[in-house]
Amino acid sequence: MADFDYQKMNDYVSADPELSKLREKRTQSYKKMNSLKDTARTNIEKMHGLYLAKTAVLEKLQYEPAGQEADEILDEITGQCSECWNNDWGNAMEVVFDGQLSCSIAISNLAKQIYKLSEDIQIMNGLIDTLEDELRMQFRKQFYKDQEKTTEIKDV
Repeated sequence: MADFDYQKMNDYVSADPELSKLREKRTQSYKKMNSLKDTARTNIEKMHGLYLAKTAVLEKLQYEPAGQEADEILDEITGQCSECWNNDWGNAMEVVFDGQLSCSIAISNLAKQIYKLSEDIQIMNGLIDTLEDELRMQFRKQFYKDQEKTTEIKDV
């Protein structure tokens, strides 16, 4: 009577084409999910940079009026009155906010895709486990069936 060969069983399970396709699909899903996570990280870093820019803009906007003399110096340096200067910085703050909003929308969309891929991977993991168990069971049944036939032949 031959001993049960676990290596042959693993080779039998690994050779199944359906299982191989499923494993490859899972690997591709992991790669895509990691790529989406990297993109999300990049967008988060952009949002942080935009936050820092927004903070700098707010610091420029929030000051006490310096008076007529400062307005004249500002006009001389920039060619703008203080009201125009404040409007430009206010517009800059809006542009930065729009950039932050765009990044947050992109991150939200990426998060949805990552969540969906994660669900798909979990389903594939369950299918792979089930398929592997079924293939192992088939191999064992066939092995023991072959052992019984061998024993019957020897007894004759």
